[in-house]
Amino acid sequence: MKFVRPNFDNSIVSVSATIADFLGCSDLPNVKKQKLLQKYLSKNYKNVIYMCLDGLGIYPLKQNLTKGAYLRQHVAKTITSVFPSTTTNATTALQCATYPSKHAMFGWCLYFEELEQVVAVYAGENEYTKEKVDMSKIADKIKIDPYINRANTDYQLNSIMPSYCAKTTGENYRYKTANEMFSMLNEVCSKEGKQFIYCYNDQPDGTMHEYGVKSDKAKEKINYLNDKIEEFMKNNEDTLLIITPDHGHTDIDEYIEIYKDKDLLDTLKVPMYLEPRATAFQIKEGQEKRFLQEMKKYRKDLKLFKTSNLIKKNFFGDYTDNLKLLGDYIAVSKNTNKIVLMQETSHRFKGYHTSLSRREMILPLIIIENKN
Repeated sequence: MKFVRPNFDNSIVSVSATIADFLGCSDLPNVKKQKLLQKYLSKNYKNVIYMCLDGLGIYPLKQNLTKGAYLRQHVAKTITSVFPSTTTNATTALQCATYPSKHAMFGWCLYFEELEQVVAVYAGENEYTKEKVDMSKIADKIKIDPYINRANTDYQLNSIMPSYCAKTTGENYRYKTANEMFSMLNEVCSKEGKQFIYCYNDQPDGTMHEYGVKSDKAKEKINYLNDKIEEFMKNNEDTLLIITPDHGHTDIDEYIEIYKDKDLLDTLKVPMYLEPRATAFQIKEGQEKRFLQEMKKYRKDLKLFKTSNLIKKNFFGDYTDNLKLLGDYIAVSKNTNKIVLMQETSHRFKGYHTSLSRREMILPLIIIENKN
């Protein structure tokens, strides 16, 4: 499996930075702006919408929609995700228009020395015991600053997101169903004045996790979104719709049960963490050679990277404050169909992401316009 490294100048970070620049935001990352996107944004649309469809990379898009489908017809170009290619990391990069190395939400769970715990950062709980943790003790480590909060624009600012999402600057709309989401989109677009909308939908990611990329359920969900977006755009003139996912997806049918390997676990200073297809390790002092020897058992399935080498090669961006959170080594899945199980209770997903495969890293930039 060929790995695809993040290309920040042609990635979800550069898309987000281009939109943030359009809205007059400051403190943007040093990435090239998307010239094609700038061209569309310069047309002075009444409504400008950025929509994230979680998990809908090029691979699941092509697996589940025909060539003539509406969304496939409007793929303007391909871009990359960030690494690890996972929702926690990628949606934060999208919302904040910044590198993972700055926002530090690298993966589902991270080890914090201040708490001496592996913390599921979205859930605010210990990943292994499920006990709640005091997130205020690590507030300075996580830097979430949505660019919409820093906008300086004549567009009215709106966010349309699932009911569990935090509020941001501007008008906040929170929905429970996709139908409600599209109703809210129609409502905001019908308001007087220029409207900017940040819209997030956690599908088809949730469906693909449970049933797999090539499942009938995933096909049904993706075709539903395709048809609803087509209907919405035909009914809303003077509207520009920009769509990207945060990451792609791949089908999973094999599980690497590292949690059973007592010899390997004995070399670790803290429990494994980060993600099932990009797993971080912190090594006990004096145990590195033994750790590397134990990891040879998994070389058919996992590519082991020294984290400092990934940092030097700019896999995470050019900030350095919180890179210690990434541990000493990161094991990246070499196969498209396997995930690491870090504990006995780890969920055996049918679809997943976070690795560097094309299926997970290559994303569509979809641009749809309806001009008067």
